[in-house]
Amino acid sequence: MNVAAVETWLHAHAGLEASTLGAGVVARAARDRIEALHCRTAEDYVTLLERSPDERHALIEKVVVPETWFFRDRPALEAVARYVATDWGAARSEGVFRVLSVPCSTGEEPYSLAMVLAGAGWPVARTRIEAVDISRENLRRAEAGVYGRNSFRGDDVSFRDDFFSPAGRESWRVNERARAPVEFAQGNLLADDFGVGRGLYDAIFCRNLLIYFDRPTQARAIRTLEKMLAPGGWIAVGPAEPVLLFEHGFSALRVPGGFLLHRTPPAAAPQRAARGPMPRLVPARLPVTRIVPLKAAHPAPPPKAPAAPAKTENPLGELRRLADEGRLREARQCGEALVARGESSGELFYLLGIVADAAGEGTGAEAFYRKAVYLEPQHEDALVHLALLAEKRGDVRTARQFRERAQRARTREAV
Repeated sequence: MNVAAVETWLHAHAGLEASTLGAGVVARAARDRIEALHCRTAEDYVTLLERSPDERHALIEKVVVPETWFFRDRPALEAVARYVATDWGAARSEGVFRVLSVPCSTGEEPYSLAMVLAGAGWPVARTRIEAVDISRENLRRAEAGVYGRNSFRGDDVSFRDDFFSPAGRESWRVNERARAPVEFAQGNLLADDFGVGRGLYDAIFCRNLLIYFDRPTQARAIRTLEKMLAPGGWIAVGPAEPVLLFEHGFSALRVPGGFLLHRTPPAAAPQRAARGPMPRLVPARLPVTRIVPLKAAHPAPPPKAPAAPAKTENPLGELRRLADEGRLREARQCGEALVARGESSGELFYLLGIVADAAGEGTGAEAFYRKAVYLEPQHEDALVHLALLAEKRGDVRTARQFRERAQRARTREAV
C-alpha cells in the first residue's frame, strides 16, 4: 500500500519529513494503524486523521522515539545557571526566570534545568520551566518522573542522590525539589496558536528538532521561537543547528561546548562574565569564558602576531576552544597545522568544517564535512551539516540521503 498521503499529512501537521525519522518508520507506522482500523486506503486513513485527535496522537506516538538523558548538554545548562545566578538575578531583585523546553521528550531536560538552577542557589519560587511535547506518551512518562539507568549517563551522576529516591530495581523517582518549577503541557511548535498566551521566555531550549524539518518549516519554527524570546534572552539548540539561526539574525554566545545563541543586538556590547562557582551538583568541567556575541558570518580580526599552534596534550580540544571563542583565523591555523603534522580524523575535519561554515565558506565547509564522513561514516554531526548544505542549494534528494544516514548513525549510537 502506498502511504505517501500519510507522509504528506505528517509533514504538514508536525513538520516531520519521513526520511529524517529513519527508513520506513512512517510507512510501517501508517500501515499498522491502517490495518488496525480496517481503513481501505491511505487516503481514507488521512481523512480519519483530520477528524480524530486521538488517532493523530496514536500515529505520532508510533513515529516519535525519545532518546535523551539527564544533563545531556551540561555546558549549556551550566552557562544558563551561572547567568541566572549572577547577571540576570543581579539586575532584578524580584521576578521569575522563565524557561521553555520544547520538545521536552520524556522530561530529562526540564528536570535537568530545575536541578542545575537549584544547585546554583537560585530560588525554586523564582523559577518556572514550561515543558512542552507533542507526544502524550512522552508527557505521561515525564509527569510520572520515574527513570531507569539509561537516563543516567556519564561519569557524574551525583545529582541522583540529591534529587531522586529509589523507585524499584534500577529505577529512581524525581523528588519534589526538582518537580516544583516544572509544568508539562501538550503542544505543537508548528501550530498557529502555539505562542498565544505564553508570554516571553528568558531562555528557550529547543535542541535537535530543527534538523528534522525542511527549510520552510525550519524558518517557520525559528520565527515562532523568536517571538517568544524575551529581549536579551538565550536559546539553546543542538550542535548542528546554530547555522540555521545565524540566518535569522542570531549570534552565538561564547560558551565552550554549549550551543547557545541570542538575538544579535544593534550594537553588540560585551556582557559581564557569569563567574559564580558551581556547586557539586554540576561541577564546571569547562573554563568559564567571557560571554560576548560571536557573529557567524564574519571571522574575528586576526591577532597582531599570530603564533604557530603549539603541540598540546589535547590538540582537538584546543581547536574546539579557539572555534568556540570565535578566533576563527587561529582555529583554522591550528587545524591546518594538525593536518600538516599528519593528523587525520573525522572529528578534526568536522571541526575545520565548522570553522569554514562560521566564516561563510560553504564550499570549503562541505569539503571538510565530506572528509570527516569519509574517515568516520557514522559521524552524525557531519552528516547533518552536509544535509543542511545540500538543502540550501536545493538538492533535496542528497539532503534526504544524508539525513537518513544521520538518523541511522544516531540509532546505532543509542543501542
